[in-house]
Amino acid sequence: MTSLRIVIAALLLMIAVTVQTSMLPQLAVAGVTCDLVMIVVVALGLARGPEWGAIAGFAGGLLLDIAPPADHTAGRWALALALSGYIAGMIRREASAGPVGPLGVALTVVLAAAVSLVVYCATGSLLHDPAVDWSELGVRLGIAAGYDVVGAIVVIPLVLWVMRRFVPVRERRVLP
Repeated sequence: MTSLRIVIAALLLMIAVTVQTSMLPQLAVAGVTCDLVMIVVVALGLARGPEWGAIAGFAGGLLLDIAPPADHTAGRWALALALSGYIAGMIRREASAGPVGPLGVALTVVLAAAVSLVVYCATGSLLHDPAVDWSELGVRLGIAAGYDVVGAIVVIPLVLWVMRRFVPVRERRVLP
Protein backbone atom coordinates (compact mmCIF):
# COMPACT_ATOMS: atom_id res chain seq x y z
CA MET A 1 0.00 0.00 0.00
CA THR A 2 2.92 2.35 0.63
CA SER A 3 4.04 1.99 -2.98
CA LEU A 4 0.51 2.93 -4.03
CA ARG A 5 0.81 6.08 -1.92
CA ILE A 6 4.07 6.91 -3.67
CA VAL A 7 2.47 6.46 -7.08
CA ILE A 8 -0.49 8.64 -6.07
CA ALA A 9 1.82 11.36 -4.71
CA ALA A 10 3.84 11.26 -7.95
CA LEU A 11 0.66 11.56 -10.01
CA LEU A 12 -0.53 14.50 -7.91
CA LEU A 13 2.82 16.24 -8.41
CA MET A 14 2.83 15.61 -12.17
CA ILE A 15 -0.70 16.96 -12.50
CA ALA A 16 0.26 20.03 -10.44
CA VAL A 17 3.35 20.71 -12.59
CA THR A 18 1.32 20.33 -15.77
CA VAL A 19 -1.42 22.70 -14.62
CA GLN A 20 1.06 25.20 -13.17
CA THR A 21 3.18 25.42 -16.30
CA SER A 22 0.39 25.26 -18.89
CA MET A 23 -2.75 26.91 -17.49
CA LEU A 24 -1.84 29.16 -14.59
CA PRO A 25 0.49 31.56 -16.47
CA GLN A 26 -2.63 33.09 -18.05
CA LEU A 27 -3.74 34.17 -14.56
CA ALA A 28 -0.45 35.84 -13.61
CA VAL A 29 -0.45 39.14 -11.73
CA ALA A 30 2.89 41.00 -11.93
CA GLY A 31 4.45 37.79 -13.24
CA VAL A 32 3.31 35.75 -10.21
CA THR A 33 0.92 32.80 -10.36
CA CYS A 34 -0.43 30.31 -7.87
CA ASP A 35 2.32 27.86 -6.92
CA LEU A 36 0.23 24.71 -7.24
CA VAL A 37 3.21 22.38 -6.84
CA MET A 38 4.15 24.01 -3.54
CA ILE A 39 0.55 23.63 -2.32
CA VAL A 40 0.57 19.90 -3.16
CA VAL A 41 3.95 19.55 -1.42
CA VAL A 42 2.60 21.28 1.69
CA ALA A 43 -0.46 19.01 1.64
CA LEU A 44 1.74 15.91 1.37
CA GLY A 45 3.91 17.19 4.21
CA LEU A 46 0.82 17.82 6.34
CA ALA A 47 -0.59 14.41 5.44
CA ARG A 48 2.52 12.27 5.96
CA GLY A 49 5.19 14.21 7.87
CA PRO A 50 8.52 15.94 7.23
CA GLU A 51 10.21 13.09 5.34
CA TRP A 52 7.37 12.80 2.85
CA GLY A 53 7.19 16.60 2.59
CA ALA A 54 10.90 16.93 1.84
CA ILE A 55 10.94 14.10 -0.70
CA ALA A 56 7.76 15.33 -2.39
CA GLY A 57 9.20 18.85 -2.45
CA PHE A 58 12.42 17.69 -4.01
CA ALA A 59 10.59 15.61 -6.64
CA GLY A 60 8.06 18.34 -7.44
CA GLY A 61 10.77 20.98 -7.56
CA LEU A 62 12.91 18.87 -9.85
CA LEU A 63 9.92 18.42 -12.16
CA LEU A 64 9.49 22.21 -12.20
CA ASP A 65 13.20 22.68 -12.82
CA ILE A 66 13.14 20.56 -15.97
CA ALA A 67 9.64 21.30 -17.29
CA PRO A 68 9.50 23.77 -20.16
CA PRO A 69 9.75 26.77 -20.15
CA ALA A 70 12.40 26.41 -17.40
CA ASP A 71 15.01 29.12 -17.87
CA HIS A 72 17.06 28.66 -14.71
CA THR A 73 19.64 26.31 -13.25
CA ALA A 74 18.15 22.93 -12.37
CA GLY A 75 17.87 22.24 -8.67
CA ARG A 76 16.75 25.64 -7.46
CA TRP A 77 13.07 24.76 -7.15
CA ALA A 78 13.99 21.31 -5.86
CA LEU A 79 15.86 22.83 -2.91
CA ALA A 80 13.22 25.48 -2.24
CA LEU A 81 10.29 23.08 -2.28
CA ALA A 82 12.14 20.40 -0.30
CA LEU A 83 12.59 22.91 2.52
CA SER A 84 8.95 24.02 2.28
CA GLY A 85 7.71 20.42 2.40
CA TYR A 86 9.95 19.62 5.35
CA ILE A 87 8.67 22.65 7.27
CA ALA A 88 5.05 21.69 6.55
CA GLY A 89 5.75 18.17 7.79
CA MET A 90 7.34 19.53 10.96
CA ILE A 91 4.26 21.65 11.59
CA ARG A 92 2.18 18.47 11.27
CA ARG A 93 4.49 16.70 13.74
CA GLU A 94 4.26 19.57 16.25
CA ALA A 95 0.46 19.59 15.97
CA SER A 96 0.19 15.81 16.37
CA ALA A 97 -2.03 16.22 19.43
CA GLY A 98 -4.77 17.42 17.10
CA PRO A 99 -5.41 18.35 13.51
CA VAL A 100 -3.94 21.50 12.02
CA GLY A 101 -6.91 23.86 11.76
CA PRO A 102 -7.79 26.06 8.80
CA LEU A 103 -5.82 29.01 10.20
CA GLY A 104 -2.82 26.76 10.80
CA VAL A 105 -3.01 25.47 7.22
CA ALA A 106 -3.23 29.02 5.84
CA LEU A 107 -0.22 30.11 7.93
CA THR A 108 1.69 27.01 6.83
CA VAL A 109 1.00 27.85 3.18
CA VAL A 110 2.14 31.46 3.67
CA LEU A 111 5.31 30.30 5.47
CA ALA A 112 6.02 27.72 2.75
CA ALA A 113 5.47 30.35 0.03
CA ALA A 114 7.87 32.72 1.76
CA VAL A 115 10.53 30.05 2.29
CA SER A 116 10.33 28.73 -1.27
CA LEU A 117 10.43 32.18 -2.87
CA VAL A 118 13.30 33.44 -0.70
CA VAL A 119 15.36 30.26 -1.20
CA TYR A 120 14.71 30.33 -4.96
CA CYS A 121 15.80 33.99 -5.17
CA ALA A 122 18.81 33.43 -2.89
CA THR A 123 20.10 30.54 -4.99
CA GLY A 124 19.51 32.66 -8.09
CA SER A 125 21.61 35.45 -6.59
CA LEU A 126 24.37 32.99 -5.73
CA LEU A 127 24.33 31.72 -9.31
CA HIS A 128 24.21 35.26 -10.76
CA ASP A 129 20.78 34.88 -12.35
CA PRO A 130 19.95 38.25 -13.94
CA ALA A 131 16.21 37.61 -13.49
CA VAL A 132 16.45 37.87 -9.67
CA ASP A 133 15.26 41.28 -8.49
CA TRP A 134 15.29 41.65 -4.71
CA SER A 135 13.53 45.01 -4.88
CA GLU A 136 10.29 43.31 -5.98
CA LEU A 137 10.43 40.45 -3.46
CA GLY A 138 7.88 41.97 -1.06
CA VAL A 139 5.28 42.60 -3.73
CA ARG A 140 5.82 39.20 -5.32
CA LEU A 141 5.64 37.49 -1.92
CA GLY A 142 2.36 39.22 -1.08
CA ILE A 143 0.77 38.24 -4.40
CA ALA A 144 2.14 34.69 -4.17
CA ALA A 145 0.89 34.24 -0.60
CA GLY A 146 -2.58 35.46 -1.55
CA TYR A 147 -2.77 33.22 -4.60
CA ASP A 148 -1.43 30.23 -2.68
CA VAL A 149 -3.87 30.57 0.22
CA VAL A 150 -6.80 30.74 -2.21
CA GLY A 151 -5.48 27.70 -4.10
CA ALA A 152 -4.88 25.84 -0.85
CA ILE A 153 -8.55 26.15 0.10
CA VAL A 154 -9.36 23.68 -2.67
CA VAL A 155 -6.17 21.66 -3.14
CA ILE A 156 -5.11 20.78 0.42
CA PRO A 157 -8.41 19.17 1.53
CA LEU A 158 -8.49 17.22 -1.73
CA VAL A 159 -4.92 15.92 -1.35
CA LEU A 160 -5.48 15.09 2.34
CA TRP A 161 -8.64 13.17 1.44
CA VAL A 162 -6.87 11.22 -1.31
CA MET A 163 -3.93 10.35 0.94
CA ARG A 164 -6.27 9.23 3.76
CA ARG A 165 -8.06 6.88 1.39
CA PHE A 166 -4.89 4.83 0.95
CA VAL A 167 -3.92 4.01 4.54
CA PRO A 168 -2.55 0.47 4.98
CA VAL A 169 -4.59 -1.77 7.25
CA ARG A 170 -1.75 -2.05 9.77
CA GLU A 171 -1.82 1.74 10.30
CA ARG A 172 -5.57 1.99 10.82
CA ARG A 173 -6.62 2.36 14.41
CA VAL A 174 -9.25 -0.03 15.64
CA LEU A 175 -11.67 1.46 18.12
CA PRO A 176 -12.51 -0.79 21.12
